[in-house]
Amino acid sequence: MGWKSILLTALIAGLFGFAGAELGLRHDVAAPEAHKVTLSDTINQLLERQINLTPAQKLSVEAINARYTRQHNQLMANLYMARAQLGGAFSENMSLSDPTKEAIGQMQAIVGDLQTLTISYIVDIRNQLSPSQRQIYDQKVVEMLMRDTP
Repeated sequence: MGWKSILLTALIAGLFGFAGAELGLRHDVAAPEAHKVTLSDTINQLLERQINLTPAQKLSVEAINARYTRQHNQLMANLYMARAQLGGAFSENMSLSDPTKEAIGQMQAIVGDLQTLTISYIVDIRNQLSPSQRQIYDQKVVEMLMRDTP
């Protein structure tokens, strides 16, 4: 892997981590009727509007989307369970006890897994594209990330 690919991957990872944290802070649980736009929604809109996929590419992307959604949902369920464990551990003595630290560590590991899954998803989709399609995809993904940062 060349240094440009490593730099692009690091940039995307950092920006998605920041964007994910920012979006998490902005998420309004009190408004369940609002449709939450997911990463896969955004990527699929990009593919539909800006990149002409072949039928074979469409099938590959559908399989990647299904796998990503399944893994993402499982990690989110794990995160909610870890959050409940943190609440229970912290409420026992309202301190940074060993059980509280363990629960925090579990949450951090899951968030790291989510970030890794996100980058893997972006790369897996990218790997289905032709070199000319990748140029558009790379540019639009970076633009999307830069636009969503404050």
